Amino acid sequence: MARTRLIRFFVAWLLTVVALTGMATAHQAPNSEAYLDFHADRVELELVIPAAEYAYASGNRVANEDAAKAQARRYLGETISARGSGGAWQMQVNSLDFVSRDGDDDLVATLSLVPQDLSELGGFMLEWRAVIAAAPDHFVLVMLRRDPASKLGDAPDVIGTLRGNRNALAINRGAARSWMPFANAVSLGANHILGGLDHLAFLLALLLPLPLLARGGRWRGARRARPTIRSAAVLISGFTLGHSATLIMASLGGMTLPGALVETLIAVSVLIAAIHAIRPIFPRREALFATLFGLIHGLGFAGFLSLTDLSVARNITTLLGFNIGIELVQIAIALAIVPALVTIAATPAYQRLRSALAMFCCIIAAIWVADRYVGLDERFVTPFEAVVETSMMLVFAAVLTTGVALFARRIGALKPRSA
Repeated sequence: MARTRLIRFFVAWLLTVVALTGMATAHQAPNSEAYLDFHADRVELELVIPAAEYAYASGNRVANEDAAKAQARRYLGETISARGSGGAWQMQVNSLDFVSRDGDDDLVATLSLVPQDLSELGGFMLEWRAVIAAAPDHFVLVMLRRDPASKLGDAPDVIGTLRGNRNALAINRGAARSWMPFANAVSLGANHILGGLDHLAFLLALLLPLPLLARGGRWRGARRARPTIRSAAVLISGFTLGHSATLIMASLGGMTLPGALVETLIAVSVLIAAIHAIRPIFPRREALFATLFGLIHGLGFAGFLSLTDLSVARNITTLLGFNIGIELVQIAIALAIVPALVTIAATPAYQRLRSALAMFCCIIAAIWVADRYVGLDERFVTPFEAVVETSMMLVFAAVLTTGVALFARRIGALKPRSA
């Protein structure tokens, strides 16, 4: 009977994952970038689109030939536009080239966006379908680079992102204030950790055994709520201390390690944490482990910032904002998940749940290690990442929902029954 229920649960889970991911449409890619420069009578838009993603989305050739460039100009004219209160703006492609940088080819173009009325320069809508219409998980970082009216310096500040489900962004020229770079950095950090599947898997694997006691080389009885919550707070603080240290040293001090090595070590940290969640390796030393591997995760965060080429990585204030964004998401996850885990741990079902989720983290971490160390076929990696992303969302939602339901049932059982 128990085996039948397990099979039914597995089949339902698999069908849900397949339905939500739409296996055939997943497509992982580097991001595009758009830089806005305001002038007295127009807005200059410099864009950088990975050439492979442009070719995938448009079906056009990538070549510095007149015919290929003409196709690219038409594609940009059809997929990028600006609109103000008076209607569509005029758009002109001033320059366009396919540029090779560090072995990667990019489509680099400069566009002029001219409003019908100069008053519309104060605020307009940037509409963008290039690549993101064909690859929904691709995103575009939109950055303000120059604006004599409200921004000094050439260092770009992130003002928003565009994705397949959000292909228009309101640009408010007067929105650039002294606090905006900090706020944008907070948003960037929060979005990065939410999309960082390896960081989330690492956090989940470390939290799973916290509500349990380690006895005889196994996870057995449940701990009380207060010491579990205290251990979770110390663990999160240790991880914060670790990744903050290397994030600052890498961004401001120039400390570096090869990116492939860093990403592989992050995957290894998830694997070790998942094995620990199955059988205790370092019981009650989770905070120390989180601190040590937090040093590696910090280098991963720094690598992300260096790839975006933003002022965030070069300024202590925006670097602090990026770090705060990461911590806010981590704290929010812990506040939601830890009480749920404590509640579920009081039931006999938690041992099976912990084993299943730990094995899930173990499998995906092992695949990440293999992919980042030796490289796996992209035809496998792309749908795999899509399945992991959907599964991770379902895991957190299921744990939270189950914890709330059990807590509500417990409260209901404590209420005195009326005669």
